Amino acid sequence: MIECAELENKVIRSLKIFQEPTPEIHIEFADGTIFSASLNATLSVDAKCIRDEGGEPIVLTQYTPAV
Repeated sequence: MIECAELENKVIRSLKIFQEPTPEIHIEFADGTIFSASLNATLSVDAKCIRDEGGEPIVLTQYTPAV
């Protein structure tokens, strides 16, 4: 969670939601300040080799992608 306490009780002049190229919201306040937030999605891979002999599976190897 991100809390933006400094934005509380401000008067909104305009609000715009953009879809392209990435989802983004702009809120312009009556005092001239602007709040902007965008959605940044990343792709990750979680790979592991496990053994399940009943009960809790045992992780044999956890793979991480090469950088």
